[in-house]
Parts: sequence; structure tokens; C-alpha cells
Amino acid sequence: MMGEVSLRYGDGHLTLRKSASLVALRPEAGLASGRLEGLSDDLVEPVPFRPMLGGFQLVGIKAPDVDRADAILDRLRAHAIIAAGTHVYHTSGDGVPFVPTGELYLELAEGTSIEVVQALVDEHALRLVEARGERAFVLRIGAASMNPVKVALALQESPHVIVAEPDLASPAKLKAFTLPADELLAEQWHLQNTGHHQGTEAFFKIGADARVVEAWKRAETLGSPEVIVAIIDDGFDLIHPDLAGESKVVAPWDFIRNTDQPAPDMGPNGNWHGTACAGVAVGSANGTGILGAAPGCRLMPVRWNPSLEDTEIERWFGWVADHGAWVVSCSWGSGADVFRLSTRMRKAIAKCAHEGRDGRGRVICFAAGNENHDIQDPEGRYLDGFAAHPDVLAIAACTSRDQKADYSNYGKAIAVCAPSSGAGGADIVTADVLGRYKQGAVWREAGYAPGGYARDFGGTSSACPLVAGVCALLLSVKPELTAAEVAALIKKTARRIGEPDAYDVRGHSPQFGHGCIDAGAAADAILGAWTPAVEVVPT
Repeated sequence: MMGEVSLRYGDGHLTLRKSASLVALRPEAGLASGRLEGLSDDLVEPVPFRPMLGGFQLVGIKAPDVDRADAILDRLRAHAIIAAGTHVYHTSGDGVPFVPTGELYLELAEGTSIEVVQALVDEHALRLVEARGERAFVLRIGAASMNPVKVALALQESPHVIVAEPDLASPAKLKAFTLPADELLAEQWHLQNTGHHQGTEAFFKIGADARVVEAWKRAETLGSPEVIVAIIDDGFDLIHPDLAGESKVVAPWDFIRNTDQPAPDMGPNGNWHGTACAGVAVGSANGTGILGAAPGCRLMPVRWNPSLEDTEIERWFGWVADHGAWVVSCSWGSGADVFRLSTRMRKAIAKCAHEGRDGRGRVICFAAGNENHDIQDPEGRYLDGFAAHPDVLAIAACTSRDQKADYSNYGKAIAVCAPSSGAGGADIVTADVLGRYKQGAVWREAGYAPGGYARDFGGTSSACPLVAGVCALLLSVKPELTAAEVAALIKKTARRIGEPDAYDVRGHSPQFGHGCIDAGAAADAILGAWTPAVEVVPT
């Protein structure tokens, strides 16, 4: 196919197709926020994607055509206000853009001589960004280089090269399903489902929950402040009473502003998602409002930069690792139907998972997503590289009636499911952003709803931090558990929901993983009181 290339990438191959309708431009310094009006009659306004990806602004072109995009890009690169220009690529037919940032990751075979290393670098006019030992480098293309995709392709032909990958920036997508709501523990059915909430028995099934209240009682703890849960998300209201306090918050960071104040942006499109996720995981026990699954554990709020590129993923997971997280919750993924992790991304997540806590590792949870498709589709139509990473727990969603949430993604990589919103069931009550913002002449309440609590949160966005909170609670009971032992424990003790034949001989279901997370059974297992259910066969 014209404009199509296939690269060795991550743990497989990635097919990139040149966009016929988009190009990416990096304006000269000081012009990054401009609209590029008048630059060319061939461009479509407004710019279709914001914020910038990998330092590039994406613009549409009229009369889309791959060959025409080539010619337009060549002309734009010569313009005085343009520092650089690049093609945009797609990994499937979903239209999600991937932009080469100009960086490449290169790994060379053991024993490759310095002379060969230098010759390869010189041949492609590459500059050193970072050396990661003697045979692994982060490099940047120079003025005399081909584009990063072509350079990677050429390098992959060398017998000395193990890995040669371009850094591809892509827009992140929050895995959210949220509308406004309210408060109170009695309405937090996902922690304990009595079958009667909000004055009705409709929409609820007794025991269709995560057994969290049961776990609190059995373990006689709400979680230890020694255990830190990192939430990587879009912004956090750290003055909210369920999240506030110097003793509650550890190592906050904002990767957009580069400050220790990861507050949400205010406005009609404000960042409310992170606060809601944090409430589900670790909302404090303070006598008012809601409770997280591990109220006594501490919060590390990390505000992301929603551009999925190698450097950013390394920074986020490096931060939580360097600052002592025990558990990491990520209710987000790529906006692309096919998103294969680069080697750098895979290694950053793997390093975070395996190192730390004196070698015991960190539990990393990822939301499976809300598109009702297989996250590792055998036909190649879908791939969520984050949720499918072998060192993370991929979390699906079930409902207040112990049914599969209609939107929840599924597949062989699902570890467990957890109670959340869904058709025929109820939504999740959690913390919400407080405050007001001015829209025109009108002052409006921030958050999903007025009052500091949301009643319609949900999706796998809520299921993921619920599991993360349960993992933190279990580590509070037995801190010496390794991350692998925690993962095995929650799978072993999960409640099987749905039809019995939904599970294979290994006890796994594509829809539910190993079942609905059961904090009570997991706590009993740690305390020595749990035994697996045994089918009694009549004699």
C-alpha cells in the first residue's frame, strides 16, 4: 500500500500508514500557540488536534491525498516560521494520529564495536540525547537526517541492531464514563451491596460488590499510611476533604506545568477525572463524604501530559518509582484502536513494576477501556498495549447486578473485573472537584456536579482504582507480599460471576478475568482463614 511501512516495534510489528489529511508542523520558538493562519491555502482551519503532540501542531490539508501531503509538507518545511515538519501516521482506520517526535531508541547487539556504533550514527546524522549503557541510546535526528521512521527502517536492516524505534507521540484518551452525582458511604454499593440503595431494590443484587467493607472488618484496618497509591491522571483537587492533608498526599507532581501542584484546569472542559479516581481508591475516612477502598493509605497524585510518547511514559513511571509508590492506578490508554507499546514504553512500565520495595515490586493497574472490544483482538483490529502489558493488571468492569458492564473491554489479558457502572445497574459515588469558574459573565460550579461529590462516575475508569485500592489494603495487612503475589492472590480469590461456562479450565473468562475482585476473601487468605470453594459432587 502506498505510504505504508512495517516496523519491528515493541514485542511485535507495527504498521504505519501515512495520513492523507494531516501533517504536523513545529513552529519556531515563540509561535507554538499560534493558529498558523495564512501559512498556506492548502491548510484547513481550525487545527483539528490539541494540545500539540511531541512539540508538533497538527493541521489538516484540503483535498486529502498522500502524494499531495508530501508536496505540501515539503513547501511548508521551507517556510520561515516553521522549524520542522513531519508526516502524520495512523495504525488503523480510526484516524488517531501518531507523530514522530524526532527521537529514536537504538539498542545494539552485545560485542558491537564502538567503530560500528559510530558509523551507524554518522550514516544517519544522529545526535546523542542519552546513553543507556554502552550499547543502548536515545538519539535525535539532525538537519541532514531522513525522517525518524525511515531512519528506524534503515537501522533495522543492520545485523548489529536489536532495536531501532522512532518515538511516536499519540493523543491519550481517558477511559471515562461519567456524569454528575452526590455522596455518602451508604450509597457506595460497590464497597458493600445490600441490595437496597437510594430507596429501591431495583438495579441492585445483594453481594454484587467488591467485599471491601467485609475486608475492613476482617483485617481490622482501613489501610496503612505506609502504603502509597499513585494515580496518574488529568488533575487532582487536593483541597477536597477526602483527599486533603500533608499526611495524605505524597510527592504530587504536574507534568504539564512542572510544579508540585497538580490541580485541575477549571472551565467547561475541566479536568475532573483524576479527583474521582483518587476518591475511589483512597478517599479518606474523615466522618463525611465518601470512602475509598483503602482510606488509610496515602495518595501520590501525578498529573500527566496527555501526549503518549516515550519520554512522557518514562517520566511518569519513573516519578512514581523514584518517589516510593507501592501501587499505581492508570485509568487511561491510547485513543487509537491499535496502539503497540514501543520498547521504551514497555521497559519503563516493566522497570516500575519489578523494582522498588526492596525488590518486591509495584502493583500496576490499567483500565481495560470502555469500547466493548477485545483489547488483544486476534484479527488485529484492536490492541491496547498498556492494558495488555504482561506486568500490569488489566481491569474490566461488572455491574451492581454481577453482570458484565455493557461497555467493558475484554480479552485474554483481563486479570479481574470490579464493580462499576453499566446498563441495568447503578453508578459510582466518589469525590468531585470543588470550586467555581467563570464562563463569560456566569460563575459555574466545577466538577461533574455541584457539591464536591459525583454520583454518576463509572466505566473501567472507576473499576481500575477500586482494584488498586484493594491491592493497597492487602499490602497494608501484609507488606512483605511481592507484586506478583498480590496479583496471584486477587486472581485466586476472585468471585466467579456470570455463567459457569464463561470460564475455561484455567478459571479465566475473557469478560470477567478470574472473576470479580473479592477483598474479603483475599484478606482471609492473608490471615489464613480462606479456602477455595470446592464443588460437592453427590455420591
